[in-house]
Amino acid sequence: MLTLGIHDGHTATACLMENGKVLACVSEERLVRDKERSGFPLQAIHECMRIADRSLEQVEQVGFSSLMPQIGAQGWAEPPWYKRAFGVATRFVPASILQNPKNIGRVQGLSGKLFGSRRDALIKDVTNLGISADKVRFYEHHRCHAATTYYTSWNRDEKTLIITLDGSGDAVCATLNIGENGKIERIAETFNYNSICDFYTYVTTYLGMKPMSHEYKVMGMAPYASNYGKDDVRKVFRSYYRVDPNDPLQIINTSGAWKWHFYERLRKDLGRARFDIVAGALQDVFEDVVLEWIKGAIRVTGVKNLALSGGGFMNVKVNDLILGLPEVEKLFIFPSCGDESNPVGAAALAAIDAGFPAEDIKPVGMIDWGASYTNEDVEKAIASELKDVDITVTREKDINQAIAEQIAAGNVVGRMQGRMEWGARSLGFRSIVADPRDGQVIHKINKAIKMRDFWMPFAPAILDSYRDKYVKLRADYKSPFMTIAPETHEAAWSAIPAGLHPFDKTARCQIVDPVNHPSFHDLISKYEKITGVGGILNTSFNLHGEAIVMTPEDAIRTFLNSGLDVLQMEDFMVVK
Repeated sequence: MLTLGIHDGHTATACLMENGKVLACVSEERLVRDKERSGFPLQAIHECMRIADRSLEQVEQVGFSSLMPQIGAQGWAEPPWYKRAFGVATRFVPASILQNPKNIGRVQGLSGKLFGSRRDALIKDVTNLGISADKVRFYEHHRCHAATTYYTSWNRDEKTLIITLDGSGDAVCATLNIGENGKIERIAETFNYNSICDFYTYVTTYLGMKPMSHEYKVMGMAPYASNYGKDDVRKVFRSYYRVDPNDPLQIINTSGAWKWHFYERLRKDLGRARFDIVAGALQDVFEDVVLEWIKGAIRVTGVKNLALSGGGFMNVKVNDLILGLPEVEKLFIFPSCGDESNPVGAAALAAIDAGFPAEDIKPVGMIDWGASYTNEDVEKAIASELKDVDITVTREKDINQAIAEQIAAGNVVGRMQGRMEWGARSLGFRSIVADPRDGQVIHKINKAIKMRDFWMPFAPAILDSYRDKYVKLRADYKSPFMTIAPETHEAAWSAIPAGLHPFDKTARCQIVDPVNHPSFHDLISKYEKITGVGGILNTSFNLHGEAIVMTPEDAIRTFLNSGLDVLQMEDFMVVK
C-alpha cells in the first residue's frame, strides 16, 4: 500500500508511506531554498518519489491534510479580504457564540462552499501528476495531527490521550481524543476564536518578529524577563485566556476580541512594557493555561498515557512541564510537530481508509527521511563550486575522527552526512557542530555564521551514556528529536555551557544513541575520548532566515558565505 500525504500550507511538505512505513518526507523549502514555503509541494512530491525509487503511477491513495486547503498567501498584519471581513463581523457577534465549539461544523461547511474551487484546483494538481481524482481524500487538519502522533507513538499499544494544539486549522485550534485499538475518537474540540497559539503568534508580531516563525525566539527570550513589572503584564494576558470554568476540556478567549484585533488591544493594554517582560509573561500564561487544560483532560478521561502534536508543542519549555506533571505516566511528542508533520498523518489515514490495518503503521524511528549523496556526488560539487577557492580538501579514512579533532581544536564545522533529516531541527545529518566547552563559540556562530539574535540559546547533542550526568530528564522519556528542554545538572554547566540556555541553564537536548544514529554517536564518542566531554553543540546547518541545507552545493554555498571553519560532506573534509 503506497500512499502520498500532502500539506499545502505553511511549510508545505510531502510524505510517501508504504505499508505503514515512511519512505520519504520532504518540505518544499529545502528544494526551492525559500524557508517555510507554502503552496502545492510539487517538487517535494517528485523528490519523495526519487528518494524512494517509486513512480507516481504506483500511488494508491493521496491524502491532503486539510478540509480547507491553503488559500493565497499567509497574512497577519494585513490578512486577506475574507479574514478582514470576518474580523469585522465578529465585532458584532457575542463572544459566547465564538467560544462555542458547536459552531465549528457550521464554519467548516460555509468555508467548503465558499472555497470549494481551491479544493478543485488541488485535485487538478494531483491529476496533472497522473493520479486519478478518485484516489484523493481531504482530511480535517487536527485529525491529521492526531493521527500523526498516535499511529507513530512508541506507546500506542496502550489507551492514549491524544492532544493537539496549534494556531488554527479547519476552524479548530485544539482537540482532545482517545486512541485505542487503532481507532481515534475525538472527545473535545476548540473553536479557533479561542486559539492561545494564535495569541502567542500575535504577541510575537507585536514584538517585531516574524509570525509563524519566530515564536521560538520569544520562548528563548522569556527566561531573561525581570520579575519587576512582569506580574502586571501577566495579569493582562491572564484576562485574555483561561480554561473554561464550566468545561475543563476547553480553553477560551476572554479578551472580547478576535485575533485580528489583538494589535489594538496590545497597544492599549501593554503601554510601554519592556519586550523581555512581555515575552516572559506570555510564556508564563501559555504554560499555566495549557497545563491546567491538560490536567483537566487527564482528570476527566482518566488516561495518563499522552501523545502530543501541533505547533503548540514545538514549545519545548511547556513540554518539559507536561512531562513533570505527576498525572502523566507516559509521554510521546511527535518530532517537529507543526503543520509540516501533518502529511504523515494524512498518508496514514489514506492507507487506513483504503483497507490497510491501522495496527501496522510503524512507530517513528530516526527521521532521516530526505535525500542522501554519495562521495562521488560530493566530489563533483567540490570540483564545480570550489575550483577557484583557496581551501584544503581531503578525503578521510575516518571522517568522524578527523571532525572530532577539528571540534576539539575549537573549529566550527558544517556537517553533511547521510540522509537529510526532516523537520525544523537539525539532528546531526545537516548540522553545524562545535565545541560546547567554550562559551565564546556562541558569539562566533551568532555573528559570523547564523546571524541570530544575541539572546538565543544553542542546543546540545549528548551521548546516551551521559544523559543522567548532564540533564534532569525522566528515565522513561526518550529524547532523540529535541522536543523538550529540561533543567541540567551542574556537571553540564562546566562541560557543555555553550549548549545551554545562558540564563536558566536548560537544554533542548538531543540524546544520541548508537542504534538510531550510529554515525553521529560515533562522532561524539570520538570527541569525548579527546576531551572527556560527552556532548557537542548542535545547531541547524543554514544561515539565518534560510532553509536547512540539502545538497552538497547548498552546503558549499553556506560554507563560503559564513564564518564556518570546516565543512564535512560525507568522507570529505574542506578547510578554509
